[in-house]
Amino acid sequence: MPARRRTATAEASSSKDAESPMSPQSDDPAYKLKRKKNNEAVQRTREKTKKSAEDRKKRIEKLKQENEQLKVKIKSGKKHIATLRELIIQGEKTEDHHRIIQEILGAPDSDNDDEDDDDDPSS
Repeated sequence: MPARRRTATAEASSSKDAESPMSPQSDDPAYKLKRKKNNEAVQRTREKTKKSAEDRKKRIEKLKQENEQLKVKIKSGKKHIATLRELIIQGEKTEDHHRIIQEILGAPDSDNDDEDDDDDPSS
């Protein structure tokens, strides 16, 4: 891009004179092209920033939803642990207890496929 035009006198180079409609820059096609390109670049930057902010908001919402789902799973897991602990403390082996244990241990949990079920300390 061509460099900005400079004038010989200090008065002509002041910002007030450079912005006036009678300034030599307002008629310069190279200056107009430079301004146009700069305005387009500014617009692209603003659009990019806006899109980035929108993407960030969407990601935050998605993470909040995921966080709520995980809290529900934790609450459910804690209930299961409490039930199993209570059954162990009671020490009775009834059909109803066996059914409850099987229900809890056999509950579908797709997020825990990588955990081993062989962690039973009694084996």
